Amino acid sequence: MRSLALSATALLLAAGPVLAASEGKFSKATVDGITKSLEADGCKLGEIHSGDGRYDISGAQCADGVYTVSVDTNFKIIEKKKKPEPPK
Repeated sequence: MRSLALSATALLLAAGPVLAASEGKFSKATVDGITKSLEADGCKLGEIHSGDGRYDISGAQCADGVYTVSVDTNFKIIEKKKKPEPPK
């Protein structure tokens, strides 16, 4: 039983950033689908928001900056807007 509790704790720690990013509002399958789509485009998951037939991910960290990315319900990227960098 102790080993089961330790395994569950390790799993939660490993999934921590994903669960925090989704605020617990979305299923694991949804978060995994969005994460896979973003990673294929060279980005990391940000905060997920749901919209009309789509998911918007704000704060997605990509190789060339921070983006708001929209994916459809099949997790295909349909829009990607770069967040403007603050003036220097």
